[in-house]
Amino acid sequence: MNIYFLVAAAVAVWILQTVLGFWQFKKFNAHLKMLRKEGRVAIGRARGRFAAGVLILFVIDDECRILRGEIMEGRTVFAGFKPFEHFNGLTLFELSDELCKSMKLSFQQSVAVISAQREYESYKLMKEEETLPTA
Repeated sequence: MNIYFLVAAAVAVWILQTVLGFWQFKKFNAHLKMLRKEGRVAIGRARGRFAAGVLILFVIDDECRILRGEIMEGRTVFAGFKPFEHFNGLTLFELSDELCKSMKLSFQQSVAVISAQREYESYKLMKEEETLPTA
């Protein structure tokens, strides 16, 4: 097999991966923008090297009550968001590993749920520190 063909094929695959990754990112941002019209959004993720990655979005109200949840799981850029209503009505701070286990979520889903909670807590703490007066 010709080495030039292999190099050209590798470059073509790399370009295709870049274009599809950009497309997926653009699609995610549009979806996130739509959800932000409904309320604040907590985002949780679980990266997967061998298991499928998981991304969870929770639309929350002013009391951090989950109004709506969506999940995207998969290994390809063609994965899309689906309703994830397991936690609707609960507050973000009620989420726990035990609750995830009782709902029989996969390990990756549980990691993403707890990630959404922790990321939102970190964000909230950062915002509180920004509003503190400096001495």
